[in-house]
Amino acid sequence: MSDIHMVQHEVFALVLKALSDHIRVKFQSIQASPMDTHHLAMFIFLLALLTYATAVVVEVMLRASESIYHTHVGNIRLFAGGSAAVLLLSVLDPVLGWIISLIWVCLFVMIAYESFQELFEILCQIIDEGRHMLSRLSGRCLEEEEPNQPQV
Repeated sequence: MSDIHMVQHEVFALVLKALSDHIRVKFQSIQASPMDTHHLAMFIFLLALLTYATAVVVEVMLRASESIYHTHVGNIRLFAGGSAAVLLLSVLDPVLGWIISLIWVCLFVMIAYESFQELFEILCQIIDEGRHMLSRLSGRCLEEEEPNQPQV
């Protein structure tokens, strides 16, 4: 794994650790846990964390096989990790969490649009190659059938 990815993982771990420590301090004097008071945010946080972990594994596998799709999985990983951090922040401070969530959604839309454009170009290339192969195959079939035709 490259140095930039290691730094990203370390920053992600540091941010989550700091936020979870702050949540622990905030909720130590309260009888209810964050899972009780912010159950939807915590459930989505766990999903984002699971998505992050899965994307890390898939990204490493795609990099090892030198696939071009590792950048898309890397984008998913970054979005899931950031979403997990934003969700923990929303448990600490709901207003700040909503503001940063809106910024995060705008960033996600930009990344998704760029990824969609790239995937669309790949799909167009695949379709063009398929058409080219079919035209070559149909040309060969026509050439083979012509000599068998009776002459008039």
